[in-house]
Amino acid sequence: MQSNYTAENKYRYIKYMDNYIPFILIPFIYWGVLHYLKKKDNLTSLKKITLIIGIAAFSITELGRSFYRPYIYANKIDDYFIADTIGNSSGTITAIFMVLTFSGKGTNKDWSIVIIIIAGLLFYELLNLTGKTSVDINDMIATVIFGIISIFIYYFLLKKYDKNQNQNDSSTV
Repeated sequence: MQSNYTAENKYRYIKYMDNYIPFILIPFIYWGVLHYLKKKDNLTSLKKITLIIGIAAFSITELGRSFYRPYIYANKIDDYFIADTIGNSSGTITAIFMVLTFSGKGTNKDWSIVIIIIAGLLFYELLNLTGKTSVDINDMIATVIFGIISIFIYYFLLKKYDKNQNQNDSSTV
């Protein structure tokens, strides 16, 4: 009885396995961040929510990159640049909320963190000017739009958790 597991099939299995690696890592990332925040005695309700949003956005990013984008490209579907910009759209939300999970204090100082992340992501896109590829304006637009969406989400989270934004800011005066 011959096996279908040839060197060519082995390469195909390994090639498609890389689509699943981020999904294997998600629970470990979540657990690791929770463990770290508990160890530092910095696990608040706000940080739990920012972590959940960050992990959910990461999951959407990886689902889009691994399955949605290849399907759209293979079937030549016009999805209004969603497949093209999935990394920048949900990736922007991921970056903002994961950094806020670690560095956010629930104060007005957090807004500078958010602006720095958005500016950094835009600068990263502009680095394409130094290479052989061109700057993708759709990625830059997605970064700005989803950065603004993240700002609104975080604003409403701060209101919901009744963070007195000026309380911690006045300590530097």
